[in-house]
Amino acid sequence: MALFKNLFKKSDRVKTPKGYYALKVSAITNIAEGTTKIELDVPQELASTFAFKAGQYLNFAITVGSTEYRRSYSICSGKNEPLSVAIKIVKDGTISTWFNHSLHEGDELFVSKPDGSFTRKENEKNIVAIAAGSGITPIMAIAKDIETTDGSLKLFYGSRTESHIFFKDEFDALTRTETKHYLSTEDHVSHSSGRIDKEAFISIIKSDLDILKADAFFLCGPEQMIVDMADTLKTFGVAEDKVHFELFTTPVLLKGETSAKESGFTGKSNVSVTLDGEEIQFQLDADGVVLDAAIKNGLDAPYSCKGGVCCTCKGKVLKGSVRMKLNYSLTDSEVEEGYILTCQAQPQSEELIITYDD
Repeated sequence: MALFKNLFKKSDRVKTPKGYYALKVSAITNIAEGTTKIELDVPQELASTFAFKAGQYLNFAITVGSTEYRRSYSICSGKNEPLSVAIKIVKDGTISTWFNHSLHEGDELFVSKPDGSFTRKENEKNIVAIAAGSGITPIMAIAKDIETTDGSLKLFYGSRTESHIFFKDEFDALTRTETKHYLSTEDHVSHSSGRIDKEAFISIIKSDLDILKADAFFLCGPEQMIVDMADTLKTFGVAEDKVHFELFTTPVLLKGETSAKESGFTGKSNVSVTLDGEEIQFQLDADGVVLDAAIKNGLDAPYSCKGGVCCTCKGKVLKGSVRMKLNYSLTDSEVEEGYILTCQAQPQSEELIITYDD
C-alpha cells in the first residue's frame, strides 16, 4: 500500500508551467452545499506577485491522470486575509469535482498571478451588484474591499436554497453591504422567492429609484441573467460604461466584438512570439490561431478559457496586424494600444511580431 501511494502522490518531479508558482493549500472549508473555499499560503517572497485588486481571479494548472487542465477561479478574500478562491462542483466538472473531493490541506497547486478587469475604478464608491450562484465569488472580494472605504454596496444575490448561499455569515458581518437574497427553489421567511430575472429587477428598481444613481453596476452569474440585467439598466438610461460583467465560459447570447483589423490577407505569415525573453519563430496561415501555433512550436504560452473571455492569453503586437475572431475582455483602449487575445488572433500581415512580456 505504501508503494502504491508513493507511485501516485504529487511530487516535485511535476514540471511547473511557465508563469505559474507552486503554492501550498493552507485550509479547505465547506462554505455552502457542494462548494469549497481554498486558502493558499503565499510566501513572503511572492507577496508582491500575488497582490490583487478585488474582483480579479487566479488561473490554476491542474493535472488529473495524464491531462493538464487550466481553470480560472475568482478571488474571494480581503486584502488582509489568506489568498482564497471558492469552487462549486458543476455537473460533469472534472476539475471542480477534483478540488472539492481530492484536494487536501498541505497539497501544492500551480497558480499564476492575479488577473482580470472586473474591478472598481477609483470613482466607483457606491455600487450595485447582482449575482447568482458562484457568481458571488468576486463580489465577495469587492464587498470586503468596500468595507475599508467610505463606499457602499447594495447586493441582490440569487441562490437555489438557503444551504446554497455562499459566504452567508461573512456577508452578514459586513457593515457597508446591504444584501437581499433570492431563493429559486425554496420558500424562506427571511428571503425573497424566485430568480432575479428581468421582471424581478424592474420591480426592484421601481421600488427604489435611487438604485439608478449608483456609480457602477457589477453583474456576475449565468449569461441569461447578465443579459437581462444589462438590458434592463439600458432601458432605464444607465450608461453602458457603468455596467461591468464577468463570465468564465464562452457566451452564447452576448455578442463579442470582432477585431476590425482585417486586411484580406490570405498567405502565410512569418510569426515571432516572445515570452519571458524566449523567442520562437514559425509560419502561420491566415486562418491559423497564434496561441495554438505557439504552443505547438514549444512555447509554454499562458491560457485558460481559450474562448476570448478570461484575458489570460493577452499579448501585444509589436509589428504587423491580426484579426481577433472574438473579444469579450479587452477594452477598446487596450486594442488600440496593440493588445490582443492570442487564443483568438489570426495573422493579417506577412510579418507578425508579438510579445507576452509587455
